[in-house]
Amino acid sequence: MKILHLADLHLGKKLNDYSLILDQEFVLKQALEIVSDKKISAVLISGDVFDRAVPSSFALDLFGKFLFELIKLKVKCYIIAGNHDNIDRLSYLSSIIESADIYISKPFSGNLQCYSLSDDIDIYLMPYLYPQIIRKYYPDIRISDYNDGIKKVLDNIELNKNKVNILLAHQFVAFGNLIHSDSEQKSVGGVDCISPELFSRFDYTALGHLHCPQKVCLDKIRYAGSILKYSFSEINQKKVFTVLDISDKNIEFEFYDIKFLHEMKEYKGYFSEFTDENFYSKINTNDFIHFILLDENIIDAKKKLSKIYPNIMLLEFDNTFTRNANSEFNSEISAKKSIYEHFSDFYKLQCADELDNVKNEIVISAIDNIKEENCVL
Repeated sequence: MKILHLADLHLGKKLNDYSLILDQEFVLKQALEIVSDKKISAVLISGDVFDRAVPSSFALDLFGKFLFELIKLKVKCYIIAGNHDNIDRLSYLSSIIESADIYISKPFSGNLQCYSLSDDIDIYLMPYLYPQIIRKYYPDIRISDYNDGIKKVLDNIELNKNKVNILLAHQFVAFGNLIHSDSEQKSVGGVDCISPELFSRFDYTALGHLHCPQKVCLDKIRYAGSILKYSFSEINQKKVFTVLDISDKNIEFEFYDIKFLHEMKEYKGYFSEFTDENFYSKINTNDFIHFILLDENIIDAKKKLSKIYPNIMLLEFDNTFTRNANSEFNSEISAKKSIYEHFSDFYKLQCADELDNVKNEIVISAIDNIKEENCVL
């Protein structure tokens, strides 16, 4: 039996105010092709189905269409809520759509939901859990952190050792040098860390939360990774579809590269290079691009480059001024500067130009008016 493990769809997410809904649709169509071509029996979605608690109508529509296609293919689907999801909204009508073999985690009530995928495979659904949620159901147990809480929940399960037991979870499992991304929500001090040892009794733990596909200590504990690159910190990550091939108690893995509607690229150099046809004729100008310009002074650089590259996500300067600004940022020099000097520096950083006389008068007048209104500066 083959199972497709997905996670971190983040449907409805925007990248620098650019909607990714078409990019997400492009990837989900590939997922459906994998399901059909590889004769997948079930799909696991390990949380963060949506990017926010109240999804957009576009995100809801896309997910609904994806589930409908799975139903037409007669493929079972198991879904848990991640930390980005609102579990009440996600599980709305879950009892009804179970008749179509779509199983969604309901709000935690002390025990995990368990479903039999087949006579010899059980699927456990563990939505994203906070210690305070778990404490309500185990008031006599000391639960000081995430690890304590998740341990209690999992220890409370009586597994059938004659079956293949699969757990869907959306937590931060800490081990070694796991690869992180800027687009992931992080807690202060790593208080949400849990140990991979907690999953030792399961034959496979289908994780969501970290965006890079990777195993945690063992092959049987694995992050599927996100379906798209959701920040430039993920630019070098290889996104894949993870397929489990289960035979008796043996699990083997197949990985299929995800293709993108827009790739993510980063270029560092001079404005003149990027506006030279010899450069841009050899690349896909529709990619999501991060430019780092080495020029000292280019007015309206992003506006000019956008005529060639419509999907510029980030534009930064690496020049004498920005390097000096960075070196002074935490220094005593910065503390001694006036409000006007700080604004003047900011303007120069953003516009690569000095304030002229007219703008000077406007800024000075605005600062004086604020001071007169007794605002704290």
